Amino acid sequence: MIQRTAASILVSSWTASAFQPTSLLHQRGRILNSLRQNPISSHHYFNTRRKNILAMNHDPSFCEKCGTAMKLQIPPGDERQRHVCQNETCGHISYQNPKVVVGAICTYLDKVLLCQRAIEPCKGKWGYPQGYLEIGETSRQGAARETREEAGVIFSPEKCQLLALYNLAGMQIQTIYRVELDSDTAFEAGHESSDVKFMTWEDIPWDDLAFATVHWGLEHAFAMKDEKKPIVQERTKVVTEDGLWKVQEG
Repeated sequence: MIQRTAASILVSSWTASAFQPTSLLHQRGRILNSLRQNPISSHHYFNTRRKNILAMNHDPSFCEKCGTAMKLQIPPGDERQRHVCQNETCGHISYQNPKVVVGAICTYLDKVLLCQRAIEPCKGKWGYPQGYLEIGETSRQGAARETREEAGVIFSPEKCQLLALYNLAGMQIQTIYRVELDSDTAFEAGHESSDVKFMTWEDIPWDDLAFATVHWGLEHAFAMKDEKKPIVQERTKVVTEDGLWKVQEG
């Protein structure tokens, strides 16, 4: 299950949403009105915002090898800024790369398995089992592990069918599978879930789902439920030059 705070930012844009308090929306309105009156400040604000969003991978302050302070610079022979250890005898370069998230939309006949989140972000919201891929496992194995950990449901990774790929601002790559289970009787909430249920498609709490990607995945799973082999949905959410989110297909 996704636990890092950045995950909630990745899947909810800076617009009205179920996850934003009214005070934040009022603050947003005041900021945008001010920026419209000052184009120079507006350009600087949105460029800074875009850089901040893209830097939300918990960049390292100290070297993981020797503990010396890191500095953002372009290493010799490279073309991008990296976090470089300032200890000349070490010189370790920390490469920050997108995280891989795996998930499984598990169904049994006309029901789908959903978990209610017991942790932040989006505590109390619903979603299918998902989380970060671990070293040493395939994406199908990771999806099966997350399902076992969060919902107590066990299935063979070989049963997974690729359903969707979501690219979130170069920060996450989400690989979502679908799995038809043999029954809907063996399940138990893990420590990251406060409740686990098999729901009919009509009973899914669409207005109470944890992330936009959960909404995308469930909608696509429903559209593909009668297909023997699903069409893989590809969707990308990027940060534009003005610091806002944009969703595009593919």
